[in-house]
Amino acid sequence: MKKALVSITFLPILYLAACSASNHMWTQTANSVGVLAEILNDANPFLEESNEWEAYGIKMAQQDLSYVPANSAEQAFVSKKMDQEYPAAINRLAAAFTRTDKAREELARENQGYRFKYNHVITVKDKKTQQTIGYCANYDGDRYREGKILPETDKTRIRKDFVFMTQDKPLSLTTSNKTFIKRVCGEDFYRKYKDPRE
Repeated sequence: MKKALVSITFLPILYLAACSASNHMWTQTANSVGVLAEILNDANPFLEESNEWEAYGIKMAQQDLSYVPANSAEQAFVSKKMDQEYPAAINRLAAAFTRTDKAREELARENQGYRFKYNHVITVKDKKTQQTIGYCANYDGDRYREGKILPETDKTRIRKDFVFMTQDKPLSLTTSNKTFIKRVCGEDFYRKYKDPRE
């Protein structure tokens, strides 16, 4: 099985939203192997999504690409797509780990209220045809409840994160990893906007 490429920044979300609600099940040794097998089986759709995006990234890296700052309409598209599709992308990633109703309820409660600030958005084009391929964004995110920002911890921190998106595919968090971003968005974009803690 191919290794799924997932940004390390999304692992804490899984930990908080999915695993904490079902922490007791991990202490039941007799059930652990069965639960792990179910998790791996339920992760197949996400692994397929990851593999599709990895193949897409490799294909795009073989093209001659150009990068330009996104115009206001393109920035609005990126913002709208993130607002509408980010929670669903988290749900697809976390689905395999939410084993109980309680875990699903906690995920639903935690996976909302996102507000994003974009550090930089670029448009990726085919250099020869000047056709737009997609958009690369570097962003910060906060979560709000009842109009107030939730406290940030190392586990919930969304700062200097990357994502690539197209107009015709659902937002996928598998495009947020370093290898994909360097391939499709360029080394310069990655180096300039990466989290200085890396």
